[in-house]
Amino acid sequence: MNKKERRINNLLALLQESPNLSVKSLAEILNVSDMTICRDLIYLRENQLFIRNHGIPLHPVPATDFKNIENEYTLNSERTKYLKEKQKIADFAVTMIEANDTIILDSGTTIAEMSRFIPEHMNLNITCYNYYILTQLFHKEGIHITLAGGTLHRDDQMIESSFGNDLIKSRRASKFFMAASGVHEALGITCAHNYEVLTKRAAMQSSLSSILLADSSKFGSIRTAYVAQLNEIDTIVTDSGMSEEWADTIRGMGITLHIV
Repeated sequence: MNKKERRINNLLALLQESPNLSVKSLAEILNVSDMTICRDLIYLRENQLFIRNHGIPLHPVPATDFKNIENEYTLNSERTKYLKEKQKIADFAVTMIEANDTIILDSGTTIAEMSRFIPEHMNLNITCYNYYILTQLFHKEGIHITLAGGTLHRDDQMIESSFGNDLIKSRRASKFFMAASGVHEALGITCAHNYEVLTKRAAMQSSLSSILLADSSKFGSIRTAYVAQLNEIDTIVTDSGMSEEWADTIRGMGITLHIV
């Protein structure tokens, strides 16, 4: 994430929490000029992410699928949404694992389903950072687990910390199976919580291949926290609900696409 992307991400988080903050207050918090905040607000308006007026002629734009789900998301509630699709995606993703593989499993509902399907006795080395996923892997023979520790977030059962991210960065994996809450052609891959971002980025940087597992409802959606541009992903696995337009877009980027 570059400096501007980080600033935009932080500005959006501030506006979601305190939408009435003045331009001057936002500038002071983010340590930038008032003019920079004004330009960023216009950028958010033009991309249909956030609308407000602090002396800037911002006009209403059509609603999008953007929303802040920071306080809505729980692993248990999200697992029931598009469950059959997630299970098909997870079942296919398991076929991409080879004996003696070293992999990283992200935190997310489709990854949670995948962890249930991973077979025993394949001599796998798996790094994970989600409590539910850990419980699914713990009793399986022939799986060597590295847990990146830290703070446990109860809603999504993710475990994260700076030292956990350092551990991920110190390791190398052939495949990173990644989750997302939103996928947008221009605004990239997004997730529900800001604390997920650095962990996902660390896993991407430590892996030879990043494989996004996302049901078709995620495509075209935008969530609060920016993770990466779409072209940073090597492979996408999704369900048959994906539109032909999206399939053409993904293949046009040179990304391997599996529709199950």
